[in-house]
Amino acid sequence: MTDKKKLVVLTHGGAGSNPAYADGTAIAGQMGMMALQTGEPTIDAACQAVATLEDDGRFNAGIGSHKRVDGSVQMDASCMDSSGTFGAVATLEGFRNPVNVARIISQSEYKILAGRGANEFATNQDCQILSPDQIVGSGTDFSTTDTVGCVLRSGDEFAAALSTGGIDNAIPGRVGDVPLIGCGLYAGPAGAVAATGDGEAIAMQVTALRAYQLIEQGVDPKAIVPTVISWFKESTAFGIIVVSKIGFAGGANRGMAWTASELH
Repeated sequence: MTDKKKLVVLTHGGAGSNPAYADGTAIAGQMGMMALQTGEPTIDAACQAVATLEDDGRFNAGIGSHKRVDGSVQMDASCMDSSGTFGAVATLEGFRNPVNVARIISQSEYKILAGRGANEFATNQDCQILSPDQIVGSGTDFSTTDTVGCVLRSGDEFAAALSTGGIDNAIPGRVGDVPLIGCGLYAGPAGAVAATGDGEAIAMQVTALRAYQLIEQGVDPKAIVPTVISWFKESTAFGIIVVSKIGFAGGANRGMAWTASELH
């Protein structure tokens, strides 16, 4: 890896996540940074960071996922890089790291797989299984915690990844912003965006793409974050992390565990 490449990694634990859990987002960020330092593709580094958050039961993703009203656990995840690679999975059940499934989908002929077909795909790819007794999220009030995510930069390349266990007590089949391109996340040659919060509201605003368009216009991420937050009512949980060639920033209208690190 050349020393000319600027490396930046931002990770978040979701709008409404306890800011005291920033140790978890920091560890995830370190995993992403280590991956970048060893020359792994940006999209893989972002997925590694998010997989680390999925394995931290304090966040609503992976083993910390919320249960649906029928007791099932259905997870969504996505990943994207600045070259246009994109993959997502929706209502996945029984697999430990949905973001890794999304990454494999991004290398296939498909963009998004959902439900039974996604489960069959993950099984055929020998993805790591998650048994119900490994899910630690039940019995804890996770009512406000949402999607976990990562955005990162390696020189002129960018990537983003997201994962969520969904809304507590939602009906089976409910899908939020996470697997929808340009809603929960977006990455392009100018930067990367990852959103978190009320999935329906984020999707209806096509939030990540519109935030990315601000990056394209040359707006500093430190200005983008409050601007995008202002698109949402205060009663609507929302948070965002942004990285571009100008800089990086994060913020939320709720408490949010998040961390950022950079290396030159």
